[in-house]
Amino acid sequence: MTDFSHRFVLKPTCSIRDLKRLAWDLDWDIVDLRRSEAGAYVDIWITYDKRTEIHHVDDEPIGMRYLTVRGEAGDEVARQIQENCDLWSYQEARRALRSAADRNEKLTAVYAAALTAPAEEDGGLVAAFREVAHDADPGVRQSVVIATGYLPWPGLVRIVDEVLTRDPVDRVRRNSELLLEGLQRGGE
Repeated sequence: MTDFSHRFVLKPTCSIRDLKRLAWDLDWDIVDLRRSEAGAYVDIWITYDKRTEIHHVDDEPIGMRYLTVRGEAGDEVARQIQENCDLWSYQEARRALRSAADRNEKLTAVYAAALTAPAEEDGGLVAAFREVAHDADPGVRQSVVIATGYLPWPGLVRIVDEVLTRDPVDRVRRNSELLLEGLQRGGE
């Protein structure tokens, strides 16, 4: 369960400087800077009327940055972000996953797809992640496990269970086991 109403995945072309400029232009106040949470760093702004928070998450473990919006005026703030920031769309992330040629492109596309995906399970993305889970690179295979932590659709959880039983690399199997245990505990 999320505690935000909107999440926007930033492209590398949208810098922290761009975000600070947007915050200045829209009269957002910084209330927390570089808070450490699970390996990620979070900056928190609040709108001038104190009705909406904007969290900038620099998720270093997966190499992605995104904004989450929570509060009464979330839709208006979301519109402003969409108008002013270079963002990944779900469709664009899916296309990037289909066309990814190297390790970095695959990792970026997997995480962008997971972070921009709709709440309802998409069989096409599940199939694409199943293919990625068979990649020759263990880091790419592991990205499916990590991405499932952000997007625990039943179809993706089944893929992680398969990775647990068949992956030849110990750390990939161990991370699969840890994720499945965490999901099970979270569902109790």
